[in-house]
Amino acid sequence: MYWLEFFISAVIIILAGVRLTVCADRLSDQLRLGKVWIGIILLGVATSLPELAASLTAVISLRADDLALGNLVGSNYFNPMIIVIMDVVYRQGSVTNALVPNVSHRVSAQFAVLLTFLVIFDILLIGAFPAFHIGSLTVGSVLILAAYFTGIRRLAKLGMVPLVIASGRDPAAGTKASIAGIWIQAAVSAAFVVAGAMWLARSADVIALETGLGRTFVGSIFLAVATSLPEIVVSLSAVKLGSLDLAIGNIFGSNMVNMFFVFLCAAAHRGRPLPAVVSPTHMFTAALSIFLMYIALKGISARNKKTFLGLGWDSILMALVFIFGTIFLYKVRAM
Repeated sequence: MYWLEFFISAVIIILAGVRLTVCADRLSDQLRLGKVWIGIILLGVATSLPELAASLTAVISLRADDLALGNLVGSNYFNPMIIVIMDVVYRQGSVTNALVPNVSHRVSAQFAVLLTFLVIFDILLIGAFPAFHIGSLTVGSVLILAAYFTGIRRLAKLGMVPLVIASGRDPAAGTKASIAGIWIQAAVSAAFVVAGAMWLARSADVIALETGLGRTFVGSIFLAVATSLPEIVVSLSAVKLGSLDLAIGNIFGSNMVNMFFVFLCAAAHRGRPLPAVVSPTHMFTAALSIFLMYIALKGISARNKKTFLGLGWDSILMALVFIFGTIFLYKVRAM
């Protein structure tokens, strides 16, 4: 029964994620904002709502701290694999060959890496200095908050550039009412995403306990993949729309947002600070996500990559890292 609930809630998240894709693409035209900025800022936040809802539910209601943190760092671990999925679907050579290297992608990836490193630092610091915190907040969590908003400010300055109108038609020529309608549709879709994610977290916790897989592994793999379904749907839909920048921006933007959500979960946590009570395995998952983001960024920067079975070397390498990393996480799931 709990597997059925997990599946149904995942379907709800997928359907709502499809609608969010369309709304974000329309907003980028109506507001004359670049696809990269919309992908990183707006869509990155919207598609990360399942991670926030599921992790907050785990922290506040279920008291499943490892499930919560595993979901966030696990989503960062899985999200770069969406580029591999995009590569499989694209079928016109390496998908990252079709991308023009964009400074916004580099900056968002760099901040995602920095924020993920701060999560590792936070776990290590609180382990070495258990009393080094104020209430539920640690030095690391405050640094995460500061780094996130520094990154958003930097990206906003890079991305607030009007789109070049190749057709000569002003994409912002729609009425205020049409823009309001898009925002309403986006809000309703987001509400369904959040509701589905809360249900998903509860069923994932039951799976972790009933199967013996543990909250760390289930959170890092099963729940993380399920809450990343909007990112998958959005990115694949963006590929079909020809908006590759939107797809890549969504992936890196979501990884930034997920680490900001670590701060929110830490602030909502009661008792000892969140980093002090979770498994050290999360540091390995976070390190893997950093490595995958590095490969993805190098793949985007490299031009005219050779392909094997239609996939670029970056996609093949990311797939291998993910497979062997997941095997390792399974073997240490009891930690």
